[in-house]
Amino acid sequence: MTEQNIRYNTVAIWLHWIIGLLMIFMLFFGEGLIQRVQGTFYPSVHVSLGITILVLSVARLAWRLMNPPPALPTTMKPWEVTVSHITHWAFYALMIGMPLTGMMDISHAAVRNAELLQASVFGLFNVPVLPDLLGLGQTHSLGAVAGKILVILHVGAALKHQLWNKDGLLRRMSPH
Repeated sequence: MTEQNIRYNTVAIWLHWIIGLLMIFMLFFGEGLIQRVQGTFYPSVHVSLGITILVLSVARLAWRLMNPPPALPTTMKPWEVTVSHITHWAFYALMIGMPLTGMMDISHAAVRNAELLQASVFGLFNVPVLPDLLGLGQTHSLGAVAGKILVILHVGAALKHQLWNKDGLLRRMSPH
């Protein structure tokens, strides 16, 4: 197999690492970015990073659909392949769903605090209002728990393949 057949392309690699680092930061420190100062919420940094993750994730999903990933190592067991596919699609659901449920959560909370509607994305524009008709905004914090589990599973699996299996799986997504 050539290097091109076993590695993701440059766009996929950059999107993976940028989104991955943003997600890890948001999952483990994001709630701390929502501060109360004199009784007022300032969620703009949290919101800005969440919207950035959403936009990059939609771009990444579109890129993946147009550019299929390289084949997995043939040494992987069938259950590992299945878990890998489930985990990756769960990540896409999370990377897109978390910002959307966050926007719903803001819209729901804005009923109590109209200043939340002023939450902006890097000061460029206000967060679009997404009505929370189904009560999904309340799942935003549950998504954070699921996200932490997925990140730990993903990183653990990558390390297992690198250190234990030594099958070169990690090389597929390394920036070089």
